[in-house]
Amino acid sequence: MTSALIDQLHATGYPVTLDALHRRVWSGEFVPAPAGYVAASVTALPTAEPTPFARFGLAVAPWPGRAVPTDVAARFASGLLDLHRAVLRRALDQAVRHLGERNSEGTSLLAKQLVQAQLADVAMGLREDEVMPPERRSGDRAARWRTHQRLVRLGRAVLYLFGASGFLVDGPAGELYLAEVTGNIYLHPGTEESDA
Repeated sequence: MTSALIDQLHATGYPVTLDALHRRVWSGEFVPAPAGYVAASVTALPTAEPTPFARFGLAVAPWPGRAVPTDVAARFASGLLDLHRAVLRRALDQAVRHLGERNSEGTSLLAKQLVQAQLADVAMGLREDEVMPPERRSGDRAARWRTHQRLVRLGRAVLYLFGASGFLVDGPAGELYLAEVTGNIYLHPGTEESDA
């Protein structure tokens, strides 16, 4: 993922960055999932039926558009994984700050050995994923699905570090939830990629 999209994620959030990924990958068009749905911001899909995702700024709608070339679908899927990694990295950074500001028995939670071990596990898992050879990480549908599942597990682990506040809609859970849902829509291995 380009640094411009990562910067946009920090400035505008997941749904708008997802819109930018669509435009970047397929000449300004929406890239539909293999099952025929598009996930984008509610601003980009203003006529979409409301779903529970709308409160997070994400719309999901059936898309009757043209078939997606296999290379476009693969680039979009890889971009989704890159975006998921960026969201996870951001949540991990927020967890470190959050834990550094919280105290228990006169000691920062960040100084607790078990907390440090949990942070290290998430950071190591994320780094392992980042350095994995591209063909193992996103070379085909099965690899992309495995990568998505790893990132989901890491995201859920980092949320536990926030305690109850990690599951608030306006906390890091919102973007991790959107990355998980969008990956489920686009990366699920039970769907067929279309050839153009």
